[in-house]
Amino acid sequence: MPDPSPILAVYGTLRRGEANGGLLDPARFLGTGRVAGQLRVMPRSTVRAYAYPALILDGSGPVVVEIYALTDTASLAQVDRLEAYDPADEPASEYVRRLLPIVGGPVSEAWVYVYNGPRSALGEAIPDGDWIADRHRGAP
Repeated sequence: MPDPSPILAVYGTLRRGEANGGLLDPARFLGTGRVAGQLRVMPRSTVRAYAYPALILDGSGPVVVEIYALTDTASLAQVDRLEAYDPADEPASEYVRRLLPIVGGPVSEAWVYVYNGPRSALGEAIPDGDWIADRHRGAP
């Protein structure tokens, strides 16, 4: 894989004010946009201390993303670790990083983490594709 552009679009706990948002504090916030797909809840469990969303590319609904310019590829590698993504072993990775088109945003494409784990682990769909709005409505 060629060196990725350090433009990252996030849809869940890496968004501002969320549990892992601080990881992107050094990055420059560029704005918001949408990607095509569907968000599903990964419910809290014995292996997950908190619920978080998973993006699957099934479905054509818009998923709300925040877009960041990372400081360097080392920052991207930090997020890879959080997302359990190993570029050298994608089949065993919980998420895979893919360059996806961005709609209505400040860039035309960005790196996005797509769920790669077992479909049986996925919880309910987040109908409007916005993790934060869904949480404010009382989701896990």
